[in-house]
Formats: sequence, C-alpha cells, structure tokens
Amino acid sequence: MSKDWFLDDEFWRNFGPLMFGEDNFREAAEQLPGLLELAGIVPRTVLDLGCGPGRHALPLAASGHTVTAVDTSPTLLEHLDQARGKLPIEIINADMREFARADAFDLVLVMWTSFGYFEDEADHRRVLAHIHQSLRPGGRLVLDLVGLEYLCRNLEPAHVTEYEDGRLLLERPNLIDGMTRLDNEWLLIDGDHVIRHHFSHRVWSAGEIRALLEQSNFKIDGIYGSYTGDEYDLEAERMIVIAGK
Repeated sequence: MSKDWFLDDEFWRNFGPLMFGEDNFREAAEQLPGLLELAGIVPRTVLDLGCGPGRHALPLAASGHTVTAVDTSPTLLEHLDQARGKLPIEIINADMREFARADAFDLVLVMWTSFGYFEDEADHRRVLAHIHQSLRPGGRLVLDLVGLEYLCRNLEPAHVTEYEDGRLLLERPNLIDGMTRLDNEWLLIDGDHVIRHHFSHRVWSAGEIRALLEQSNFKIDGIYGSYTGDEYDLEAERMIVIAGK
C-alpha cells in the first residue's frame, strides 16, 4: 500500500461515483446553512480544501460566496469543472500539504474526513500551519471528521452495500497502530470482476484533535457531534471541529 494512496487517481475513478452520488450532494447543500451558523461567520471568501467533486463548493458559490476549491484528484476536479457551469469557482489541482495563500480566506472547510490521509504526523501539522497562514485574522476553520470515540463503539469488521445495478461494495475496516489509524480494504464486485483498494487514514479523539489544533495556534470554538451543533458524545457519527485564527 502506497502511503500516498490518495494520489492514485484510479481510486477516485473507481470509487468516486459511489462516494459522491446525488443524495450526497443534496445532503451537503442542506447542511451548509447550519454549518455556517455553527461556525459563527458570514464568509466572503471560502477555501474548500480537499473539495472532491464540489459537494460544498458548488452551493457556496451559488449562494454568492467567493470559492477556491483545491484537490489532488484530476478526476474529481473534472467533475467539479463540468458541474460548475458559469459559477466563478477557482479550481486548483494541488496537494493540501503544499497549498497556502496568506491572509486570503474568511473560512476554510475540510469536509468528510479529508483531513488525516497522511502517515507522517508532521504532514498533518504542516497542513494546519498552511491553513492558519491562509486564514484572515478572525477567520474560521471547520474540520469534519469521524471520531475515535464513535469508531470504538460502532466499527463493524465488514460491511456490504448493494447498488441498484447489482454491484457490491465490501468494506473491511480495522483500527490499527494503537487505534490511531483506520485501515480499510474496499472490494468493488461487479459480476466476476473485482476491484480492490487498500488505504488508511488517521483518526483522533476529541481531546487529541483539540491538542493538535492548539499546538498549531488555533483557538477552539467548539467540538460538536453534528452539522447543527449537537453535543459530541460516544454516539456522534461525525466530529465537527470549529477553530479560529
């Protein structure tokens, strides 16, 4: 398994259509108003870091925000480019470990566990340093993660999803490295044809992510269990972290 598995665009070509369906786009658009209210900011400029095909960039731009969308996947960015029509979204093919634009954004979004891909802990701190540099004074960072607390209580050793066209997705997740990483094997089964990808990402408890952000000079505004500000507890499926510069 390559430690930079997310740079293999074949993964996104194979699994992107399954991960980013119409329902997924609709849910993201419905979640945005509550998320912006939770962040406590009406942003003029927004950086969607790890934007994928534009689940958040598209509705943000449609609402009049100035949006910069950054991702490493040419496949996902091509979908965003096709979907944006005349919306003035700045699309950048770049690695979040490298992208920074000093004092440029009121809000930075890193959604749907797009933060945590790296094996080297220094890379996570490097990304946070770049985000801090890119935010204007008083700006906000929103991290959308899955928390270690939820995984410890709810992780299943195998999960199967059957799609309308008959394909099956078999997911085999496992907590490894002292429960600091979620290791995944995904098998997409289409008749006799099987596509297999193996990848992992970092997971944090609420206390761990708070400490990491504070070490990176962020001020924690809150850690929530939903996009609308529910309490973060052992049953929370998402960990939404709001931090300020």
